Amino acid sequence: MNKKFNFNNISDVMHTCFNNNIKIYPVVHDRQHFKIEIDFAGRKKLGKETYNWKTQQKELQHKIKELYYEIYKRIQNRKN
Repeated sequence: MNKKFNFNNISDVMHTCFNNNIKIYPVVHDRQHFKIEIDFAGRKKLGKETYNWKTQQKELQHKIKELYYEIYKRIQNRKN
């Protein structure tokens, strides 16, 4: 996935997602790794990829931002 996203307005993107009861955050998978979980109004979906908490923090943060942006686009498309 080499998509480039404009994260300059990430606070607006996250605000829209929060208003639609969508939260995305890391959860502990094991002692060394995290996975990403998406919570949509209590319905939780755990991602398949693992991220090492010591060496892959930037990748984890970027993926969370990317997921927020993708969901934001879906919300905007639904409104139109």
